[in-house]
Amino acid sequence: MSVITSIPVVERIAVKLFERLQVLASGNNPDLAVREVIRPTRNGGFTPQHLQIVFTQADPEIDDGEMRPGNPPAVTYRQRFNIICHLFTSEKDPTPIDKYQNLFYSNVIRAVTKNRDSWYSFNGLAVDSEFLPLEHIGGELDTFILPIVITYRVSEWNPCEVRT
Repeated sequence: MSVITSIPVVERIAVKLFERLQVLASGNNPDLAVREVIRPTRNGGFTPQHLQIVFTQADPEIDDGEMRPGNPPAVTYRQRFNIICHLFTSEKDPTPIDKYQNLFYSNVIRAVTKNRDSWYSFNGLAVDSEFLPLEHIGGELDTFILPIVITYRVSEWNPCEVRT
């Protein structure tokens, strides 16, 4: 099955993931209200804030073991996206920072995997998806990165064509 549009598959996946994260900033989350979810511009275009998600894309990897023959052949990519979660609590806040991190982490996982049976396929765009372990970044602004790697296939000559 192939699905072709003029937008690269990786961008369509990024948009779907971004939309799922946007739900956290909708104000409907009683556990922890995320302030905003952003995809930075070339110049950044944001100031780190408490309960903010910054969504970025890392360099892709080719998965040689998952290539598919054909005319054209299908190329399999593993694309890492970084869900960067900022926490900047008050020094007077008696709540343990780990509690904030655990709630934030839990809410992100639930938002991305809301459709439990097929969340990993991103509406048929991906072959598989997996979360990697958290990466803590210390400092004045408590931040952690929740990486997710999404595996997808495209035609060798057309990165806009989904291949299975």
